[in-house]
Amino acid sequence: MDGARRAGGSRGLIRLLDEHGAEITADLRRFYGVDVLDWFRGRHSARYVLALIGTLPDDSATVAAMRGGREALGWDAGTYVLADLVDAVQALTHVQVAKAAKNPRTVERPKPYPRPYAKKSRRPTGASNPFSAALQREVGEGGGPAVAEPLSPPCRNVPPSGGRARALRRA
Repeated sequence: MDGARRAGGSRGLIRLLDEHGAEITADLRRFYGVDVLDWFRGRHSARYVLALIGTLPDDSATVAAMRGGREALGWDAGTYVLADLVDAVQALTHVQVAKAAKNPRTVERPKPYPRPYAKKSRRPTGASNPFSAALQREVGEGGGPAVAEPLSPPCRNVPPSGGRARALRRA
């Protein structure tokens, strides 16, 4: 297999497969008809598989898992807007009740509508997952070449305490 074809995104893909492998495998098959093992076999690049994962719809098992688990299934943008509306109505009601109360500080604030938030994965990572271990062996520890960021050249004409205008006036 050509490791250079998968350089850059391989480590990220391995991490995602380690954390949410079952969900990703099922969703890629369900929504796109793609087998995630095709990347392992060299038929797809890591960039392609990551692009497919990144465009999964909100009702996918992968998106639900990344948002916190099964309780996040069915939570799309519209559901979050409805939860925000419930919170806004409760806040407005709280303001009106507190305004009418003798001691507004005694009025209990409403709790926000429960939402599925992202939680840390409880699954151990690394060699305990045989699929992840096989991918690590195939790609290697490096996962592709490291990309160094270019350093900007220092400006030699600007003194540390002065400004560029003073340096230009002196020149």
